[in-house]
Amino acid sequence: MSKALVYKVTEVAEIINKPPATVRNEIRKGKIKATKSGTEYLIEKSEVDRYLGIATNDESLKKDLEIAELKGKIKSLETKVQAFKSVASSLNNIIGI
Repeated sequence: MSKALVYKVTEVAEIINKPPATVRNEIRKGKIKATKSGTEYLIEKSEVDRYLGIATNDESLKKDLEIAELKGKIKSLETKVQAFKSVASSLNNIIGI
């Protein structure tokens, strides 16, 4: 495990408002990823977030960067379309003469 915040089964149970037995069953089923440390399961905060469907900060940052990149590409394509329209208009004027 990385140096991320980790929870014990009882703490995750409180967070998701379920009994600890349910959390252990979800771990056994593979729905929650955990690391066994002695007799205790340890669950990373990012895994709890994933289980609850909450995007972690890293995931949100990646999405925001992708959106910014796509916006830049759109702006570039809009500029190219405008230049093409200008050239097409000029050609139309030349042909019309």
